[in-house]
Amino acid sequence: MKSVYKFSFILQFMFIGFYGCTSRMQVVTSLPTPSLEKAVRIGRVIIAGQPTEEEIRSLKSRGIFHVFNVRSPEEMNDKVQINFDEAALVKEMGIEYVNIPISGDQYPYRNEVLDAFASMMKSSKDSVLLHCKGGGRARWLFAAYEIKYLDKSPDEVIRSLQSIKAWPLPVEQLTGIPLKIERK
Repeated sequence: MKSVYKFSFILQFMFIGFYGCTSRMQVVTSLPTPSLEKAVRIGRVIIAGQPTEEEIRSLKSRGIFHVFNVRSPEEMNDKVQINFDEAALVKEMGIEYVNIPISGDQYPYRNEVLDAFASMMKSSKDSVLLHCKGGGRARWLFAAYEIKYLDKSPDEVIRSLQSIKAWPLPVEQLTGIPLKIERK
């Protein structure tokens, strides 16, 4: 029997599953490890976790001229997690920098973040580094961009989240019932 669940119903499950992940800070006892070597590249967008200072300094040589960061001010000011001023360094290098946080109740997923990312994508044909702490929030933002601005099907886009282990959803794994995500 085919089970078809509406997109909004599935998004509720996704929100419940990821709410705890984005609303709590974790104590990190070491400096960030390089994230660009583990990044996912989709076209001209590089989706990654927090880059190190050395990786930021290498952006231009990698052909990256735009950075879109969705980490919260609290995350960016935690010197255990990040021991340099990313915004200042990126701007000093002449790279466009946008930081609009997505993190818990204070900075929820919202349309203005998607619109700002779409504006960056539209304004240039150069590569864009889209990042958060581990890459998950950045990947969800890019998934929304693919659906709204690239007119991809929600089901196709959500299934592409397997690369960050965000699909299949736990409910699909537990039930063994494949879900299909559709537009309303």
